[in-house]
Amino acid sequence: MQRTSLPIVPMQLDSSIAIKISMGGSMFQERTLMGRSDVWHKVKILKGTQYSKENVLKAILSAIEPAELIPVKYQASGEDTFFLARNCAHALDKLCKTNLVIKNPDGDPLILIVTLGFASIQDLKLNIQPLIVTALTKMYNSNRKTLDLSEFHKDSEMSNTVYCPLSQQRTFCHVLKLTKTSIAKVEHLNLQKNELFNLTPIETCGLTSIKYLDLRYNNFITMEALAPLKNLCILKLWLDGNPLCENYSSSKQYIDSAMKYCPNLFQLDGVYIRTSGLPLTYTNYFRNESREGLVTKFVNHFFALYDQRDRTVLRGLYCKNAFYSMSLAIPAAVAHKRNLVQFTASRNLLKNVDSNKKRQQHLYYGQDNILVGLKRLPRSYHDRNSFVLDIMYDNGKCLAISVCGLLRTISTTSQILWFNRTFIIQAGPDHEYNIINDQYLIDSTIQEIPPSSIEGRFHDDVVPSCFSVSEKEELLAKFVETTRLNTDWCQTYLEEAKWDIRKAISNFMKDYKSSAVPNEAFQT
Repeated sequence: MQRTSLPIVPMQLDSSIAIKISMGGSMFQERTLMGRSDVWHKVKILKGTQYSKENVLKAILSAIEPAELIPVKYQASGEDTFFLARNCAHALDKLCKTNLVIKNPDGDPLILIVTLGFASIQDLKLNIQPLIVTALTKMYNSNRKTLDLSEFHKDSEMSNTVYCPLSQQRTFCHVLKLTKTSIAKVEHLNLQKNELFNLTPIETCGLTSIKYLDLRYNNFITMEALAPLKNLCILKLWLDGNPLCENYSSSKQYIDSAMKYCPNLFQLDGVYIRTSGLPLTYTNYFRNESREGLVTKFVNHFFALYDQRDRTVLRGLYCKNAFYSMSLAIPAAVAHKRNLVQFTASRNLLKNVDSNKKRQQHLYYGQDNILVGLKRLPRSYHDRNSFVLDIMYDNGKCLAISVCGLLRTISTTSQILWFNRTFIIQAGPDHEYNIINDQYLIDSTIQEIPPSSIEGRFHDDVVPSCFSVSEKEELLAKFVETTRLNTDWCQTYLEEAKWDIRKAISNFMKDYKSSAVPNEAFQT
């Protein structure tokens, strides 16, 4: 029986007391505090600052399985770290059985000290539910009825307060129930990279509208883990990156096993499986997983830069002798009526058969000319969810990559268009890939798609963190040209701004106006 009316007297657990509790000692006061639901307990990790927050918490949660707890307010205190938790009597009992010494894959064991009854829930009022609902709302796309819970515990705002991994069944169930009550209809649920091993919460939460389920890169060992999906009408399923994928010697066995639990399935891991005896049809084609990783990173990096307001940041991606051209398949007269005039500067070889001048005029050569051509096009947002990727050629050093999908123009008359972009990229001596040819084709969609169906998410203040050597050289040269500072000072400003050139220039201007930049900092 919980004695919530008793005054709270904090008590400290160290290894010696934990041993007594684990061996069945009475320890009445400690056990009473452990069982109270109206108090917060403090778990301190000695020298916890030596390790990452996620690795520390994962090690602790792994040690208490199958018990669960939700760590909140993780923070540093000198060289130690600590977090708070409540309603976790079973988890505390499990910690006592470890003698408060936790195996640490990253180094020496983690030594814990627990303060039972550290604070009352009245002294420290913290409601986790609104934080989760806010995160869910941000992750939901109402136009597509898509909920993206990939790496849920890493949500930037929520993770500052609470560590909420979906690998804990109680947490997973609570999040899905909040989804049902707080979020509109969900048809596409993305659960990538959550270390899941059990889908029972999907069955118990009542989310019956799910049609597309992404379970890639989790910990499902056998196909039996899909049993909770039997009563759902799953049409598309992704299982890549799970241990269960290694259990099958043929694609037929793999498909048959998945369809046992998802009988309505027509696409598995991006492959159309209802082909009536014809070869399987793949949405994307990659020669192997390493190439898939390379191409996916390249494509995401390119379009993250391309969709920014200032396309100058693309310079470093192109080889100095690169070619670029854009073709518009929409007739010029129609394009004018649809306010797509900026796209009509097109090198359409089929329409410019007799005009060599036009064909040459719209073929851009070299980084500077390519940037001129790219800047002439209106701002747009390329929908990553619509991308279809293919590697058409690969000799180990040179790749031909085809990307097609949907884009949304950003203007007063926003429209959805179809595009295909073919890149030829080549590896340099340091295995850095650059574009040597870029062909861009734009056309109408087969059916009219309302602009509201694609939500453009722009981050103008975000500069990619994976600048290559050549990209940094380009930024450095531009900064030198703009400020007339010498190279060393420019390098310092850019490094302090993490290669965000806007921020670096802003910092320089502040210093310059306050006379904080010495004369020797400038070029002589």
